[in-house]
Amino acid sequence: MKKKLLQYGICFLIGAAMALWVMYSEGLFIPNNPVDVPAVLCDAFFVPGILMVMLGALLWISTTGLFDALGYAFRVAGHNLLPFLFKKDIDSFYDYKTEKDGKRMKTPVFIFIVGVVFLVASGIALAVYYLK
Repeated sequence: MKKKLLQYGICFLIGAAMALWVMYSEGLFIPNNPVDVPAVLCDAFFVPGILMVMLGALLWISTTGLFDALGYAFRVAGHNLLPFLFKKDIDSFYDYKTEKDGKRMKTPVFIFIVGVVFLVASGIALAVYYLK
């Protein structure tokens, strides 16, 4: 439980740092600067939200084994171009796939969930902007 809270906390802090950077770059913290606060908040929460959702989706796709064929193709190409770098012969794709399946880790869902939280906050700020 403590490990999960640490993962979520670190991921949230990284997202908050990105959001603060966007707020600063759009001039939210400059005194007497006429900015539309809900629009800036929408942008600030959208950037880390979409980055984390896309990273979480990419990590999920990579743990399903979708990129195994591409990795095997690069391995075979590297062995054919530079055979002196590889100590052993190339296995079949089936052997390569079963070896990768044995090493595969669990999907880190916390990145995706924190990204969705930032996207929801961005949606709320967008609704406030349009209702204002």
